[in-house]
Amino acid sequence: MHHTADPAEAGGVLLVVGSGAAAFREYAFQEIAASGQHRLWLMTDTPPTWERPYLAGWTLTDPLTPDVLTKDAAEVAESRRITGVLCLNEAMVWPAAHVAEELGLPGPARDAVWRCRDKALTRAALAAHGVAEPGAETAADLGQALDIAAAIGYPVVCKPRALGGSIGVRRADGPHELTAAFTAATAELPDVPQRFAASVLVEPYLDGPEISVDALVTEDGVMPLVIARKQTSFPPFFEESGHVIDGADPLYEDPALARELLRVHRALGITGCVTHSEWRLTSDGPRLVEVNARPGGDLIPFLGAQVTGVSAVLVAADLATGRNPAPVRRPNGAAAIEFLYPDTDLTLVGLSVQGVLPDGVHVHLSARPGDVLALPPRGYKARYGWISARGESVAHCRELIARARATIRVEAAA
Repeated sequence: MHHTADPAEAGGVLLVVGSGAAAFREYAFQEIAASGQHRLWLMTDTPPTWERPYLAGWTLTDPLTPDVLTKDAAEVAESRRITGVLCLNEAMVWPAAHVAEELGLPGPARDAVWRCRDKALTRAALAAHGVAEPGAETAADLGQALDIAAAIGYPVVCKPRALGGSIGVRRADGPHELTAAFTAATAELPDVPQRFAASVLVEPYLDGPEISVDALVTEDGVMPLVIARKQTSFPPFFEESGHVIDGADPLYEDPALARELLRVHRALGITGCVTHSEWRLTSDGPRLVEVNARPGGDLIPFLGAQVTGVSAVLVAADLATGRNPAPVRRPNGAAAIEFLYPDTDLTLVGLSVQGVLPDGVHVHLSARPGDVLALPPRGYKARYGWISARGESVAHCRELIARARATIRVEAAA
């Protein structure tokens, strides 16, 4: 069913496949709408709420099923010119690529998007081009996982084959830990729309700090737009607990990272989009963790735009409509975000800010009384909110966040 919010029929519309929570996605719609370059048409499975002010219209559809989504997009095309397809939701990037390819619109090939979505295919493509670390394999059962880990050598990482956000990802230092890791990985698989006979990936553990790179990827090369240094918590899990972005991070000019970015994207055959890739800065140089065929989540593009002057979301929208953006990075201080987690599993009774927040800080409290917050492996993303900060440096941002954290009061059931 199609709904028109903007009666004007002139001009084309950029299809946006899926949205998400306003706290993490509204900035993207605001940036695109404010640019005046794109009119947005949302393809969604629920009627829009906060999205409506930014839309020319919307279609109720199944954004996880490529054939259904393509059919409904083609119906939109009968009355409006579609300029492109944009998706910021990891679960929907492959159906969105399917639509773009079927309708002859710009964007990465659906096969290349699937190579990013399926971590096993990512590793296979990289290995074929001499990029991947040796030994990563898929396991259909625990016995296979134990055999693979023994061949690789501990420590290893066990992860679901096609999930994001570090859900179900766990380090194992021996057979006993691998048994628990395999159980944690498979527990998350019912939520995966695509099923695999061998659904768990076992791969070597990579040492060193972790970063993410939102990059402009074209036939001409790969340009880092936003580089974030990631914070993780709750080992042996890899729950993402925060990100820091320095507009003048020396990694933007690092030749080793630039070389690996290009090698990885060429091996995957992905181009014509903005990708979000995650890396470990190991003692042997940058090593890939995974690639996502979309801009980053966790407000990384929003914070990155503040300190680099480049909006990864706007770049992605331009690419989706066949434009050739030429962004120029202009460093302007630092930004950080820290997600708020409980110290232990709890049922929330009350949550509030008591005190004055420092300038440059924003606190968002998302949990409600009665919410059960469970830490890995019993639950993931058990966040009750987040704190973001803008400052002169990363150290300044961390100081601001620490001061803001002291104002937050959490009440839990006894």
